[in-house]
Amino acid sequence: MTASTQWQLARDSAKRYQTVLTPAILGPFARALVEFASPQKGEWIVDVGCGTGAAARYAAEAVGSTGKIAAVDMNASMIDVARSLPVVAGAPIEWHVALATDLPLDDQSVDVALCAQTLQFLPEKQLSLIEMQRVVKEDGHVAVSLWTPIEDNPYFYTLVETMARHVGVETAVGLKAAFALTDAAEIYNLLQESGFGQIEMQETQLDLLMPELTDFVPRHIQATPMATGFNQASKAIQQTVIREVAEKLNRYAENGRIQIPFRSHMILCKK
Repeated sequence: MTASTQWQLARDSAKRYQTVLTPAILGPFARALVEFASPQKGEWIVDVGCGTGAAARYAAEAVGSTGKIAAVDMNASMIDVARSLPVVAGAPIEWHVALATDLPLDDQSVDVALCAQTLQFLPEKQLSLIEMQRVVKEDGHVAVSLWTPIEDNPYFYTLVETMARHVGVETAVGLKAAFALTDAAEIYNLLQESGFGQIEMQETQLDLLMPELTDFVPRHIQATPMATGFNQASKAIQQTVIREVAEKLNRYAENGRIQIPFRSHMILCKK
């Protein structure tokens, strides 16, 4: 069994991405990145690799009605889902299907470029970062979030390890790809080699209140490239994966609620 590591999700999976992953995990980290980037009222922002647009929406609220947001993703299904969602208060959002290496924006046209949990998936990372520099004003900045090592993220680590044992390493790769760029020194060197003169890095931990895991885990899997391999496994194996993940993460349960730590790098770059 094989799984894509590029997260080119079909429309049904993109919908699940929005309804499952965004509320529980990616949305809170998108908000954290926007707060870290600290956009100001009236500024222009681009969200590179926007997915279904969580960071773009938080940025729209932050910059207000006098600001402007461009949201870019190469996956048309993600953009279709993003456009279908209710309009948020604040700046208007323009949705674009385009590559991170060919942003549909003029030189020095935006104040902040956001890249929320996307850079690790891009095949041409350095070219994408150089392109972000091109569209950012001289006094602007680029804000990037990237997961810390998977071992620091117990939910993801437990799910990948359990999937690898019961379904197959090839299937687990579909989620592990999200952790392809986690080493702080490697990230720093990549940013330096891409031409950034000022780089600020920190680690951010969010302790997220999770839904019931026996319900959430299979829905999460269906919103990732792991879905194909998981669906090809027997019902018994599927139930074993769900049960083991829930049991191993039960150590984070208290008073009937489960709150799991997630850790991410937050990086602010200037020319």
